[in-house]
Amino acid sequence: MLSELCALALEHVGFSVTRTFDISSSVIHTAITSGDIDLYPEYTGTALISILKDAVETDPEKAYERVKEQYLEQFDLEVLNRAEATDSQGLVIATRAAKQYGISTISELQQHASDLRFASQGEFDEREDGMPALEQTYGPFAWKSSRVYDNSLKYEVLKNDEADVAPAYTTEGRLTETDTYTLLEDDKHVWPPYNVIPVVRASVLSEHPEISAALNAVLTTSELTKLNTEVDIDKEDFEGVAATYFDDNIKDQL
Repeated sequence: MLSELCALALEHVGFSVTRTFDISSSVIHTAITSGDIDLYPEYTGTALISILKDAVETDPEKAYERVKEQYLEQFDLEVLNRAEATDSQGLVIATRAAKQYGISTISELQQHASDLRFASQGEFDEREDGMPALEQTYGPFAWKSSRVYDNSLKYEVLKNDEADVAPAYTTEGRLTETDTYTLLEDDKHVWPPYNVIPVVRASVLSEHPEISAALNAVLTTSELTKLNTEVDIDKEDFEGVAATYFDDNIKDQL
């Protein structure tokens, strides 16, 4: 969704855009530093922890400034304006399990981990801002069981009572189904802010400075969740959802 909105903004100001949406999050930084792509939307928390291997910073502006400074210094990448929109890491629990064990926070989840089945997506167990960060802050999670599922299946796995808990991103549309799914409070603030930041190769931005104005459109978290809901729950085509939002909210800013 974010990549499509960026592409629409760039096309509106006259660029020809090649969309490459099938790059894994684990290799996209390599793709831009090697010149395979010119720009993409990143998150401050991912950049800070997974790329820079830096300590967690919970202040959104400080995290942004650190990423902006180090991306230019280390990788010759320009970080454009930090958007209000944030899509943080999180944990979702089946509401039936949350009610059964009285769980609304990650601390309470950790205390009841031995009663619960974890639906992992594999990468979450290894990423520094995934399970390692959780256990460093909250202590070990001694799950009743842990199995790896494809990320696209996690909500159905919880709904069908095949698992109880899964990693999530906090703007996922299915989280609006609160009778079925409960997003847990990160009460010890293990995760940094994940504000949206456009990342552009410095040489490309130098040649085409008008990219900045095109990509510095501002989104809000509630709008991101709404857009994701239209795709995930209402089964709308993401290109159509993005185009409608762009025409109604972004185009006139450019």
